[in-house]
Amino acid sequence: MCIVYFCQSEIVDPNSYHLVLVNNRDEEWTRPTKDADFWGPQLDCISGLDMYSGKEGGTWLGMNKHGKIGVLLNILGQVDPSKKGRGFLVSDYLRDNLEMEEYAASMLKQRHDYNGFNLLLFDLGKQEDCLTAKPLYITNASDYHSCVNMRTLPSNTFFGVSNSPLEYPFQKVIKGKQRFGQIVSQYPTVDLKEHLVKDLMELMADKTSLLPDPVMEKAASLRGVNPAYTSCRSAINTFSPNENYGSRTTTVILVDGKGAVDYIERTVEPLQPTPNERTVHKTFNLTLPKRGQHCL
Repeated sequence: MCIVYFCQSEIVDPNSYHLVLVNNRDEEWTRPTKDADFWGPQLDCISGLDMYSGKEGGTWLGMNKHGKIGVLLNILGQVDPSKKGRGFLVSDYLRDNLEMEEYAASMLKQRHDYNGFNLLLFDLGKQEDCLTAKPLYITNASDYHSCVNMRTLPSNTFFGVSNSPLEYPFQKVIKGKQRFGQIVSQYPTVDLKEHLVKDLMELMADKTSLLPDPVMEKAASLRGVNPAYTSCRSAINTFSPNENYGSRTTTVILVDGKGAVDYIERTVEPLQPTPNERTVHKTFNLTLPKRGQHCL
């Protein structure tokens, strides 16, 4: 089960971070996937890409050179194969000219066309009164009571989201978010980037089971799976060799106060890990468009 932790700061010193985000993609190890790279007509988007037949070009996380970032987390539950591929929710956002709020409103109207999802949208290039637009959270979760389908998330707050609605966090969201906050607070400036990335990667590699987890166990029961399903999936890093499934890719996105971006990805290789599994590391650097001088 995928998971993301993030914090977007409202007012940023050039030597500190505007956004810190880290994500695990959990997936079958044999699912065809392109590693992160630039793509799109202008090569202005960056992400890994799903290459599964019929879902080619979708993604779970990505950003573009203008500051848009999208993150998808599937809601745990029954899957209707006739519905649209959820990965396009992110890739369409990255290449679409719609404003973040317009795109979110459009997805909200179409939410019943998709299986359950959580969608996080960021636009670090959009400003309101010289402050970056706050991220948006959209969900179409239907098996949970009193879920809000769309909300604006506050800045300067540590968040964690997995495969359940924001209001119903798994234990790995609750406990991982605490550790994420400690790490980000410990390394707040760009000169400590190496330590920040190292500790974030270690956090996302943690395979410690966090059962009992009543929310996850209830969600699994709705899906009709046995309790063993939740054992490895309760950890921040999922590892289930018997199912050929686990946390394939970890991505760190850092955006500092000057708009400099580090997009760092670690992917498991080969696709069927062993105790001596190898990993592939890729790092991309870009700079977001500068803000207006009156906002400095």
